[in-house]
Amino acid sequence: MTIRPIAFLASCVFFLAACGTATSTADTADTADATPADVLSGTDATTSTDATADSTSADAYAPPKYVCNQVMGVSVTGEWFAGGFESFVDDGHWQGMTLSHAYVDLWADSTNTVWGTPLVSPCTKNSSDPDRILFTGCNWDYKTAAEWTQALTAVVGNLKGKYPSVKRIDLLTMIRAPGNKLCEGALNNEAIVAPYIDEAMANVAAAFPDLVVVAPKFEAPNCDVFVLGGPHFTPDGAAVLGQIFGAYYNHNQ
Repeated sequence: MTIRPIAFLASCVFFLAACGTATSTADTADTADATPADVLSGTDATTSTDATADSTSADAYAPPKYVCNQVMGVSVTGEWFAGGFESFVDDGHWQGMTLSHAYVDLWADSTNTVWGTPLVSPCTKNSSDPDRILFTGCNWDYKTAAEWTQALTAVVGNLKGKYPSVKRIDLLTMIRAPGNKLCEGALNNEAIVAPYIDEAMANVAAAFPDLVVVAPKFEAPNCDVFVLGGPHFTPDGAAVLGQIFGAYYNHNQ
C-alpha cells in the first residue's frame, strides 16, 4: 500500500509519503504501531485533508519503548536527522551515526573505519549500546537481490555483535523520487530504489523475524525537495523531511 501525502499538505509545503511495512514478528507489540497514515490523519491519508501540524508536535510523542534509537546511514540520512527530526521525538532517546559515502558494503565489514563514526546528539542513556537501530542501506554498484541480501545480512550480524542490547533493527532504503521515477533534470538515478533492494530487505527481515523489520518506503511528493533531482536535499527540504520522519517516528520510538 502506497500512502500519498495529501493529508499533510495543510501544514507542510511538501511531504514524504510512506507505504506499508513488511510483516515481521520482531517485537510483537509493533503489530499495533501507528502507520504513517494513522500518525498524520487518523484515517486514510489518500483521502483525508484534516491533518494539521499539531499531530506532529514534539509534545505529542508516544512514550519511547526503546532506551536508545540509533539512526545510521549515509550523509543523506544525516541531512533529515539534522533537519529538525529530534524536535518531534523524545531526543534523549535518539542519536545519529551517519557519514558521507558510508555504503552498505562498508558497514558489512566489521573492521571498516565507518564503525568509528562519531555519534551526533548521543542518547542520554546507553549511547554506546543502543537497543534499536534504524539502518539506511545505500550502494550504487549492487544490481541484484542476492548481492544486497548478502551485504545486509552481514550488516545485521555486525550490528548484533557490536550492540549486544539491540532488540530491533529497522531497514530503510533511500528516499524515493515521486513515483520512484527520475526527476526532470536529474543528474543520476540515485533517488530511485530498485525492486531488488526492496526484495533483499524483505529477505533479511524474513531471515531474522524476531529482530529485523522493513521500514516504510518514504517517497517524495515532488522533486523540489531535492538538489538537482536527488538524492541530497535542499536546506528547506531537509528541515521539512526532518519533520516528516519525526511525525512517523514519534509514534514508533
